[in-house]
Amino acid sequence: MNNHSSPRRGGGTKRSSWLTFHRRLFLVRRLVRGAADAQTLIADARAFFPDDEIYPQDAAAALRHDLAALRTEFECVIDRIDGRYTLTSLGRLALLDLPDEDLEALAFLVSNFSASSLPNANRVDALLDRILSLLPDERRRGLSRSGRDVYLDYPNPSRSVNQPTLDRIRRALKFQELSFAYRSAYVPDEETVVLHRVAPYGLIFRDGHHYLDAYCYDCGDATIPARYRLYRLDRIVDDSVRILHSTLPPVPPPRPVFRLRYTLDTVVARQRDVALWFPRSSVTFHADGSADVSADTHDLWQARQILVRYREHCIVHEPPELVTMMREASSAMAARYAYGDGTGS
Repeated sequence: MNNHSSPRRGGGTKRSSWLTFHRRLFLVRRLVRGAADAQTLIADARAFFPDDEIYPQDAAAALRHDLAALRTEFECVIDRIDGRYTLTSLGRLALLDLPDEDLEALAFLVSNFSASSLPNANRVDALLDRILSLLPDERRRGLSRSGRDVYLDYPNPSRSVNQPTLDRIRRALKFQELSFAYRSAYVPDEETVVLHRVAPYGLIFRDGHHYLDAYCYDCGDATIPARYRLYRLDRIVDDSVRILHSTLPPVPPPRPVFRLRYTLDTVVARQRDVALWFPRSSVTFHADGSADVSADTHDLWQARQILVRYREHCIVHEPPELVTMMREASSAMAARYAYGDGTGS
């Protein structure tokens, strides 16, 4: 069954005009999707209208007439570059209009995804350009400035993520094992890489970096047990990712759960507006302005990274492993600043 409503057979010129009109609308729709040569446009039109003789025998000539009509009747700008037709402007066919509130949201997205390190930034930016091209010229020119006044604040990485690496990881997520060479921060020699074999379960963007959330089966050290790890994608060696034949088990390995309990002092908590960083967080505010927070975490290293931001305004009570990690971090930092010039030497 065709995916459009066809008129009844017969009608001669009337039916021919209907087909021509719908054929031209389809060409616009197809060119919005992307540039294409004449042969592809004709083939795609015939596939979309399988029950109709959508193009006559001399299809190439009819296509040229269609494109000329779109240019003259609707002021569409259709260029031919290297044998492919490209829709540069919809002219008077720009029927997508949006309320001011949506334009403000669109301006926010444009200002934050253009030339950014956010996930899928290039593809989101291209999508936004495509949406903008569908707007009437006057709406595009009047794109709200207020949406550009709000910016996402995150650090930019000094090394970008390799796109083929990211694409290959995505193909394997939650389905097949991966192997890759990794530059670990815990290996002293920057030239030394370690081969890891993992079960990939998710991608995370945090503090300006892209991470692979994976269960590591093998990291080249038999003394380190299998466990969940976060891998920074920019530390995966380019072209080293391999999708293995082994499929992932139907149920992921269980994640460890640690119960956190920490206190925030009055400087942080007196306004009763503290951030709840962890799953299953609950907070109790006290009369003196302090607050006790209880929560769960799967990653003690990440919990330390978050809680150390509070500096002297946070004290961790449990779990004991995290208490030890906080003490070690505090002692190391104190040693660094033991001398007046801040050099630690």
